[in-house]
Amino acid sequence: MKLLNPKLDFVFKKLLAGDTGILTDLLNSVLKLPKTRRIGSVTVKNPIILPEEITQKYIVLDILATDKSGKNYEIEMQIRSYESYPKRALFYLSRIYAGQLDAGEDYEKLKPVIGIHFLDYEMFADTKDFYFRFAMRDVRYPELRLTEDMTLHIVELPKFERIRKTGQKKGGLGEWLHFFNHAHEEDKTMRTAYKNPAIHKAFDALENLSADETVRHLARVREDALRNERSELFYAEKRGEKRGEKRGEKRGEKRGEKRGEYIGKINLVQQLLKHPVTPKKVLTGKSLKDLGIILKQLEAELKAGIVMQG
Repeated sequence: MKLLNPKLDFVFKKLLAGDTGILTDLLNSVLKLPKTRRIGSVTVKNPIILPEEITQKYIVLDILATDKSGKNYEIEMQIRSYESYPKRALFYLSRIYAGQLDAGEDYEKLKPVIGIHFLDYEMFADTKDFYFRFAMRDVRYPELRLTEDMTLHIVELPKFERIRKTGQKKGGLGEWLHFFNHAHEEDKTMRTAYKNPAIHKAFDALENLSADETVRHLARVREDALRNERSELFYAEKRGEKRGEKRGEKRGEKRGEKRGEYIGKINLVQQLLKHPVTPKKVLTGKSLKDLGIILKQLEAELKAGIVMQG
């Protein structure tokens, strides 16, 4: 049986949110805390992935967790590169930080927020390192820290792979990064090379997920959603280039974008419900109003199925 790819954000979240012991070990490996300060355990605040999240465009399937001291962790696998990522990352962390307080509450109640993002692309291609830690420090005097309440750790998986091949040793965080890059390709004999017991446990969990037909189906649906998203971004860029030449077509273009969005969602929800997928040629002939009605009916059926399963 071929294992699912742990770099797919859906699989990544199912794997780590489903076992806090595995997640805790990964956090300790990234943060490299001394033994006296290592994280003992965490609680995942958003363990459930709703079906509509799998098909929703531009959504981030992250993991939100807290430890016993109240520190907040936002962990995600970022498999697509886009220009607004730095702003989005900062916005997410800021929202988690601000969301800890209700109106009138004391700022002293605020607990640190730590972002840990694994990128399946190279964001800082001109640097030799694959691991980065961003914090609030003075530009001239880096040893001066305003606060440790918000930090962002970024790990570039492809660059780690490139560096490792030229002498970078595995061990600690390196074993986890190798796992994310290759777990879906390795057989049981190759797995014996891992020293970390938590990674062996992660392999067992990944095998169980991969053996679940529902999980495999949802993983395929998620892959389709991400593929459609990439296509939309590509064609949106192409349309943007033409827009300057054809401003008179602006209104028709917006209708076309909306129609494409409806059709993509309808097909994805149909796959999720395991219904026959309506050919795009058929849907293209329908009005925006009709497409909206079809999508609402399918989403209602999807939610009804979730309630019955619950």
